[in-house]
Order: sequence, then C-alpha cells, then structure tokens
Amino acid sequence: MRQIIVVLFLFSFLFFNSIDCPAGTSEVQIMAPLRPKYVAKGYRKIYIADFVVSGQRDVDHEIPINVNKEIKETLKSEFADRSSYEIEELKIEIPPDRKPEDVLKDPSFWQAMDIKDRDTSLIVAGAVEFSNHEKGGLVTERVTNPRTGTQRIVTSSRERLQLVLGINLVLIEAKTGQKLFEETFKEEEIYDDISNVSLPLFYDLFERIAPKIVGVLVPYRVAGSRTLLEP
Repeated sequence: MRQIIVVLFLFSFLFFNSIDCPAGTSEVQIMAPLRPKYVAKGYRKIYIADFVVSGQRDVDHEIPINVNKEIKETLKSEFADRSSYEIEELKIEIPPDRKPEDVLKDPSFWQAMDIKDRDTSLIVAGAVEFSNHEKGGLVTERVTNPRTGTQRIVTSSRERLQLVLGINLVLIEAKTGQKLFEETFKEEEIYDDISNVSLPLFYDLFERIAPKIVGVLVPYRVAGSRTLLEP
C-alpha cells in the first residue's frame, strides 16, 4: 500500500519550479491527490442549502456582498465541474426564535423540506462567519528619497483591515435529516490601507476554502512544495 501511495504521489507532479534555496538544494512545486473525506455511496443529487451568515463588522458595517449567494453559486459551479452529481438549490428559513446551529442539526427541520428524491440526495448546509476588524500594528518598509535616491528603512504605525471567514459545513442525509459529516474551515488575512470590504477581498479568502468543501465529497488535488537535495 505504501508503494502505491508513493507512486501516485510522484505521478501527481504537474510542474517543477526552482526558486532561491540554500546551496545544494532546490524547491519543487507539486500537486498531491487527496481522497474525499466522506465517501457518499448511492447518492446522485446534492442540494446546496442557504448558508446562515453572521459576523462582527468593526470597520465596514454595511458590506455590499451577498455572502450566501456568492458561496452557493461557487459551490454549485465547483460540484458541477468536478463531479457527476446533479446539483440543486434549497431555500431555507431559520425560525427567529431558534439558534441556527441547533436548526441545522435538527432532523425534523430537514425532513420538512420539499425534497422529492430523498433516497438518493444529500444536503450541503452550514453557518458562515464573515467578520472585519481594525487591526493596528507596526509596518516596516523601504523608502526611497526621490531627490537623492537614498534608501532607508522606516517603521510606522498603521491601521489595517483584518478579514475572517469561517464556514461550519454540515452534510445531511435528505432521507432521514441526520447529520453525516461536519467540519469547520477558517481563513483570515490582514490588508494594508483598506477600509472597505470588496468582493475580490471576500474571494481572496473563500477561494482557499471552496476546494476543501468540495473535497469533502469529491477527490481533488492540493498544491505544495518540497525541498530536494541536489546530488
């Protein structure tokens, strides 16, 4: 088994790029295959439900992004391109008197959904935290005097924007409403001199998470690097 894994790993190389490394070594970029985290047998359709979105907004209080829509549209496209599942949307409404995390894991809630092909369907659902914060700190940069061309290192205090995107993914069996799989994915980044949360910034984080969500059900490849000793 170990030999088979090694062979598959070696054949997964897509390209090799040498970058600056210590003498006698070279850095190699690779693509390694990963198996699905949940093996779904006998299912033909995936319903992508509305995601419950929340988050703390300290800097940009009214972000012009429909986070639920962007996540659903991306996942629909990714599953359609990378798998043979039929893909459908599922509209849901969380009762105002209940906590979203409790509703998402309540079998009776999902059994009440209007799903005709329950025996062969899965539901992808979840809760999303999309937050932005003011992040102060010291920034060091090299500054060039335009008159003399002299360079010097300057350290200054700067307010920056921190974005946090967390997705608690739940995989549900449509027939019983029971939870089959659950995992939380989280990414965050700090940006300089930005006060508004734009769609490109959202996708800067979400594009790191989307392949992992699809990889719960579909095989995918992950990029990485290895340092090789030169003969």
